[in-house]
Amino acid sequence: MMHIDLTSKRARLALRFFTYGVMTLATAVLTVVAVFYAMGYRFNQNDLTFTQGGLIQFRSAPEGAQIVIDGQLQNYTTPGRANLGAGSHTIEMKLNGYRSWQKTVVLTPGQLLWLNYTRLLPNSITTANLLSIDSVVNALASPDHKWMLVQQKADQPLFKLIDMSDPKKPVATDLDIPESQLTKKDGTFGQFSIKEWDLNSRYILVDHANKDTHEILRLDRERAASAVNVSRLFGLNIAEAHFVGSNANLLYAKTDTVLRSLDIGSSSASAALVSGIQQFVVYGNDAVAFTATREANGGTQQVAGIYAQGKEVIARTFSSAVKIQITYSEYTHHSYLAIDAGDGVVKILRDPTSTTKDNTEVADINLGKPVSWMKFSGSGRMLAVGNGNAVSTYDLDLDKLSAWTVSGTAITQPLQWLDDYYLWTDAGGTFRMFEYDSANDREITSVTSGLAASLSADGAYLFSFEKSPSGAVELQASQLVLQ
Repeated sequence: MMHIDLTSKRARLALRFFTYGVMTLATAVLTVVAVFYAMGYRFNQNDLTFTQGGLIQFRSAPEGAQIVIDGQLQNYTTPGRANLGAGSHTIEMKLNGYRSWQKTVVLTPGQLLWLNYTRLLPNSITTANLLSIDSVVNALASPDHKWMLVQQKADQPLFKLIDMSDPKKPVATDLDIPESQLTKKDGTFGQFSIKEWDLNSRYILVDHANKDTHEILRLDRERAASAVNVSRLFGLNIAEAHFVGSNANLLYAKTDTVLRSLDIGSSSASAALVSGIQQFVVYGNDAVAFTATREANGGTQQVAGIYAQGKEVIARTFSSAVKIQITYSEYTHHSYLAIDAGDGVVKILRDPTSTTKDNTEVADINLGKPVSWMKFSGSGRMLAVGNGNAVSTYDLDLDKLSAWTVSGTAITQPLQWLDDYYLWTDAGGTFRMFEYDSANDREITSVTSGLAASLSADGAYLFSFEKSPSGAVELQASQLVLQ
């Protein structure tokens, strides 16, 4: 037998190279295994093959919920994650004192699925009256959920501003509009309506229509006396106006049939940006989606397009006989224009201003009946469309369409987004919330239909209104998170 001298220099060098080679090979193998594991691949002992699954991330409000996957209780609580095989899985989250949350999901190979929007609601929800208001005809919560502007009379400039920073002790103060900023006809006011808050939750646009006069007012919740009659400031017949981005001095406005940009700070108005304007939607600092009329081939046609970066781009053209409605949003570096041409089918266009192949129809939502309303969620990920109790939603992230019917009371008003994943209705005098795909339908409290509702800034309370036996209207808070 040949003897190898392991003390020789050559033998030690060979052993070192061999060891390094084995270590390098082992590292490479382990790296490949780790990558395959991270991608969801698992070894199936039944057929001795590798199959790719997916990853689900769990989060709940409140956190600390138990997670049950396909009937098996997991050894961790939310937030957490699980690598699962591709296919259908039933997920349940449970927390002591709260109603269980359940959903069946379909996981595709290699998918990362976020179940990070779970709202666990108490088994018993306590609703408390916080303050009383003589009458309420309209109300609108601010984007930061810390303020509520309440309109007390339709034909009087009577508004109350409610500070909801402390959800247990809201404070109401009068927000008086200086009469010098309002036009009276025959000694009386017209009809008032709250339109929108600016993104910084300080300024509010209010309409005042008095016979042949229509006025847009900008209110300042911090300085009521500094209210501005925008229509009077510019000497324009403004039919509609919206804030531009986070600068409350800038507005896009429809003046007669022309879209203009207005700067309240400098009292300057742009020339016509879009002519023949019918309706428009403002998004962010620059984008305006619109419908307008155009003369073509000796007749009139309708167009849907985008005004952005100083230019107009027409996305689609329609007959003048078609009733068009649009909405617009942006999500994950793409823009989305949704168009309903009166046939019950909403088309979603991605990047409608692009001249590349990305300018495509992402999806058709066939409601099966005329579309009454359509709304993107705040994040832009979800589009909901509806008519009565028929609702369809489209998830741009998952490319998933959900069509469903809201059970129970007939719905006559559009559903509203409570957050980025939950819709709500107050039909029949009951506040109900459900996820974008109809899952986890929950009744919260009795309310007066047609008024505003809002989560508190921390999501622990739901604010709503309920008329008392005395006829006054109570601002109430429903506790969604146990103390």
